[in-house]
Order: sequence, then structure tokens, then C-alpha cells
Amino acid sequence: MTHEKSKYLAAWVTFTALACGAKPAAAAPANCADLAHVALPSTTITLAESVAAGAFTPPVPSWARAFMQPKPVPLAFCRVTGDIRPTQDSDIKFEVWLPLSGWSGRYESVGNGGFAGSIRYDSMLNPLQAGSVVASTDDGHDGPAIGPTSADWAFGHPEKVIDHGYRAVHLTAVAAKAITAAFYGRPPAHSYFVGCSKGGQEGFMEAQRFPDDFDGIVSGAASNQWTDLFSSFMWTESLNLANREGYLSPDDLAKIGKAVTAACETPSGAKNGFIGDPLRCEVKPSSLGLTPAKLRTYEAIHRGPRDKSGRQVYAGQAYGSENPGWQDTISAESFEAAETEAQMSMYGGNFYRNFVYQDHRWSFHGFDLEKGRADAERTVGKIMNADEVSFAGFKAHGGKLIQYTGMADSIVTPLSSVKWYQSVVAAQGQASDPATLKRVQQFYRLFLAPGVGHCGGGAGPNQFGQAGGTGDADHDMVVARRVRRRPESWRQNISQTTRRRAWP
Repeated sequence: MTHEKSKYLAAWVTFTALACGAKPAAAAPANCADLAHVALPSTTITLAESVAAGAFTPPVPSWARAFMQPKPVPLAFCRVTGDIRPTQDSDIKFEVWLPLSGWSGRYESVGNGGFAGSIRYDSMLNPLQAGSVVASTDDGHDGPAIGPTSADWAFGHPEKVIDHGYRAVHLTAVAAKAITAAFYGRPPAHSYFVGCSKGGQEGFMEAQRFPDDFDGIVSGAASNQWTDLFSSFMWTESLNLANREGYLSPDDLAKIGKAVTAACETPSGAKNGFIGDPLRCEVKPSSLGLTPAKLRTYEAIHRGPRDKSGRQVYAGQAYGSENPGWQDTISAESFEAAETEAQMSMYGGNFYRNFVYQDHRWSFHGFDLEKGRADAERTVGKIMNADEVSFAGFKAHGGKLIQYTGMADSIVTPLSSVKWYQSVVAAQGQASDPATLKRVQQFYRLFLAPGVGHCGGGAGPNQFGQAGGTGDADHDMVVARRVRRRPESWRQNISQTTRRRAWP
């Protein structure tokens, strides 16, 4: 056990002792403001105040103002903010909201997205309304989650990369649970993590690296195979932007989308305009109306990146994700704009320039897949990848993990989630033995959401309790897990009747 971890454990034992009667109950903080005096290792409490219902409207970072419109928090709560500095170069900001009444006994951490850089207030509201204590962290840096400079903070800051990779979420959970115990006089009865995309990576990282932090984890669109995912971004963009002849324009993708939907939607899905099962989709190349050069680009992207021997090293894109998905993720309004504005160009380029090569002049053109993968794995693989398949510690803890993926997601391809799940099953025993799958399903389930994009959106049933709800088991994955509902109940959609598909 590290010295830092032992100090946190000591603090946790102290607060637990208070709850168990080692000292009079009055020794616990009598009100929210008293939490400003709680002492935690390497931590400074910067604010502890009671907030009246409707008195606080969460701030919105400048990069998100176009699509985030916050509203006043309708409940009264205790707001605690703080900084954690486990190293001289660390500055992990966190925030905890504690219900002033009606605490359910639950604690929930919410994940971040993109390259993080801010508290996710938008994800904190639902858990608070469900009666949970909820916490968020900026993952150790201040900056935009998306955009051309969204990873510049990592340049020359290896400790901040570690904070971003796994340390910030873990230390926030430890601190927030200690604050919870100090405020209520008892620790949380159950602890949960909910996140998507980068937050999905964080959920898997917690299950594998810190298996005792959470009893239940919901991870969507999980980027847990981080270095392979980002190398696939660069491989895809170097292919699509190699020349104008092979570039898939928005007009091409609109045409492709119509042809794929016509070829693969089932009669029950025809009215909804999305593909029910992309895994069984087959498209005749002649139906796409593409030039030979564009067709080669299209087919290669679906096959996925392959090394020089022809072995697939990461999953390809799913059928049905092309339109509108690829218009923003792989392409852009023009060939020139896609160089920086396509999401894969932006994310992948930022990652390699700042995390891997520490070179702002680096370009993905002519990307060498094998070298790029190896370089990323060597420099940050142990920090960013959550790719351990045994889940031994999480199983021993009795943890439960729900993973979901949108089958029209064009950023984190859903086929990567399917392949990952298959690898976990194979690691638990003979993959063809039904008993092996049954053992995996005792702690880990994967659900496929047809027609759903990245973390939500899309023409399919895109709201199914993945972000938490009002605290009832029919609309809140966390509560559904707590009351041990059958998996079938998790698949019911709030706004549509199409059901999630459990894998396999």
C-alpha cells in the first residue's frame, strides 16, 4: 500500500469510527459549513456551503455554451468543492453535492468526456434528484474537452496525464466518500460510478485498478482500449484524407446512408429509419454508387485497421453509423476542413501531439499504424488503457458492471465493445461453454442499443436510464442495479418501446 493511499485509508477509518460510535455523534459536522474544516490528505476544501433550492445555476464552460443550457438546481443541497494535489504538478478539482434531506444512502461518481477539463455539472443533477450524494472531477486540469487545443495541457506534464488517466477519479471518490461520512455520520451504503466515452474508460479503469471503490459501474461507449482507439482515429483519417479522389464527402455519406438503411433495416425498424441489427447487415457495393477510390476507402473503414500481415488490430465501423455519424467524426463540410474539424482528426491529432510525441508539428498524414500503436502503448498505455480481462478484484468485491453501446456510434465503434466482451468471456473459461458466459453475466453485462449514437442521440431508442433518472428502478440504471432487477427491465426504453439487445 502506498503512503498516499494509507493516509486516505486513515482518514476513512476516522470518519467510519465516528459513524460507529467511537466518539459522540456531536463530533460529526453539525452543518454543511463545518465540512470546510474536514482534513484530508493532499486536499484543500475551498468551499462548503448550503444552497437553497433554485439558488444555484451551474456554470457552463465557454466551449460548451452552444449546447449546454443549465437550469437552477431545484433541490436544496450542501455544496463542497476542493483541490487534490498528490504531486507537485497535480491540481485535481472536485465537487460534491450532498442532499440536505432524503439521502438514499447511495454515493455516485459521474464520469467526464473527451479530454475532460471541467466539472460535469450536467451529469450531477439527476443523481442528486434521485437522493444520492454525487461527485465530479475535472480529471486534473482546466481546459476544453474538445477542440484544436483540448489536449495541450498534457504537453510536458506527465503527472497530469496520470491524473487524467486514473488518479483523479479514484482520489475524488475516496475524498467524497470521506466527506459523506463526515456529513451524515455514516459512510455510503452503496457506491456507484456512471460514465460514457472517456467516462466509460474511467468506469473500466476503476473496476480493474481500484475494484473496491464502487459496488456498481455503468460504462457507455467505453474508450477503455484507449491507445488502439486513438491509433484507429489516425489510421482512418490518413486513409480518408490521403487524396480528394478517395475522400468521403457529406454528399457521399448521405447517399451511403440511404443505401445501407434500405439494404439492412428490418420490417419492424422500417418506420424508425435505423438498422435493428448492424451485425447482420450486408451491403452490395454496387448499390452505393461510389467511385472505385471512394469505395476502397469506405470498405477499408468498415474492415478496420490492419497491420502489415493483414491482422485486424481494432474493430471497424458498424453499418448504419455512416449518416449522419461519419459526416462529423470522419469527414467535415469540405476536404480541407476535415483536416482539423473531423472529430477523429481533432481527438487523434491532439492525443499524438501532446500525449505521445510531445510535438505540436506532428501530422497524421502517412500514419504508420504499427509504429503509432507501439509508440502510444509504450508512452501511455499503462496509464490510459483499462484492458485487463480477468476482473479478479472486482469480482471478489462483488461488483457489478453494466456496459452499453450505441450501434450507430461512429466515434467509439460498437464492434470494439462486442470484441472486448468476447475477450473477457474467453478469459473466464472455455468461450463455447454456456457456463462460462453465465459466470461472466454474474458480474458483467453488455447491452447493444440499435440506432443510438455516441452515448445517446440517434434515431433509435436513445434514452434508457443511462444517465440516471428520478430514482425509480424503471428509469434509472443505478437504482435498477441496486434493487437487483432482472436484466430485461434495464432494456426498457423511456420514450420508445424498442428494447436493448443483451449480448450475446
